[in-house]
Amino acid sequence: MRLSKRLIDAVQRLAVQTVEQRGASWGLASVRAVNGDGTVNISTARGPVDRVRRLKSYSAPAVNDVVKVSRNADGNWIVDGALA
Repeated sequence: MRLSKRLIDAVQRLAVQTVEQRGASWGLASVRAVNGDGTVNISTARGPVDRVRRLKSYSAPAVNDVVKVSRNADGNWIVDGALA
């Protein structure tokens, strides 16, 4: 049985997408809003993410801060802190 090139390409794209979604990663984002409950709204390369928890050490978040963010395999985000 010979698989078509289109089917092989589709399976490969799905495999890559699955690995990317399940893997933990980090990146940079900018703060769009600071909320009173210890969270911030951020803009990432993947799009906006609202109500992201921040570390206690990032005690004075401000709109437009460039921050390091981490995302775990379950899709949970955390702001590690602002860049100098």
